Amino acid sequence: MTDTSLRVRLSEERHAAALAKELGDLAGFDLQRLDGHWDATVDGVLGDRVIVRVLNAVRTALDGEPSSSALVFLDGREYEVHAQ
Repeated sequence: MTDTSLRVRLSEERHAAALAKELGDLAGFDLQRLDGHWDATVDGVLGDRVIVRVLNAVRTALDGEPSSSALVFLDGREYEVHAQ
């Protein structure tokens, strides 16, 4: 487990709302509108289960819109997640 921060950047409010619905009960979860996009963060000790839960929630939030994507920032790296 790593004491770190995981951040997700979404461009659409509906995707941010869907992500908040999926992760609202997760300790350390925060969602804010910044410079025309939405940033969701999860702070604290992040184990594999939490990371997988967040990634699955991002895919669920984007579901049904094949052209949609989100950026995930973790451990100094950037990943692009697409709708399923």
